[in-house]
Amino acid sequence: MGGAGGLTVLTVRLLPEDELAGVADPERCVELAVPRRIEDTITVRALRLTPADLVRLRMETDLALADIRTEAMHAEATWRQRLAQWHADGRTAVEANELDTALLSRVLHGLRASL
Repeated sequence: MGGAGGLTVLTVRLLPEDELAGVADPERCVELAVPRRIEDTITVRALRLTPADLVRLRMETDLALADIRTEAMHAEATWRQRLAQWHADGRTAVEANELDTALLSRVLHGLRASL
């Protein structure tokens, strides 16, 4: 998975048996490398996890992303409803041939705020 400038976001590696020899916690056999860019410097932090930890991390990430998608969809739907109402209010004011400057001002303000 590539990010900005081709930077790899995450790397997952199953550690070979020889790297786990003599390790205090051999159940942590999955290495997750997380690169981080601070200004012009890239550092990589390696985390050792159990396979169960990796699965749990994936599930929690999926749930968090689903929540974010849901919130974004609700925000977009709300914005579209407001935009439609401002459009309808503006059309009503123009079709009435009686320019209600306060109403038109609110419509213009609402449209500008939505951009």
